[in-house]
Amino acid sequence: MTINLDELSIDELEKLIKQAEAALDKKRKAELKNAQAVLEKMAKELGVDPSELLKPNDKKKTPRKKTAGKKKAGVRKPAAVKFRDPNNSSNTWTGRGKRPLWLQDALAKGAKLEDFAV
Repeated sequence: MTINLDELSIDELEKLIKQAEAALDKKRKAELKNAQAVLEKMAKELGVDPSELLKPNDKKKTPRKKTAGKKKAGVRKPAAVKFRDPNNSSNTWTGRGKRPLWLQDALAKGAKLEDFAV
């Protein structure tokens, strides 16, 4: 079926649009009714209520949405040194992770953590 739209008047085009929208609505309702029938049949075969098939499964994780302002993962800068051994300046600690042995030994001998702050 081919319709030359250029030959139709404004009134005829508006009438055609209304008819097309009505036909589209009718087809959508028919498809929905068909989908509901299939769903009810499947539910009956499984022995469950059809509304149970539409509930989200709590065990599944929902996909996370990407945020627009999210930064890309890249190379991190090294953390700044927060503690330094006064006896050996090459012994440093950023304050992250496990305390280094030189600091553990010094603290065991009675030193305070603040004594090593940079």
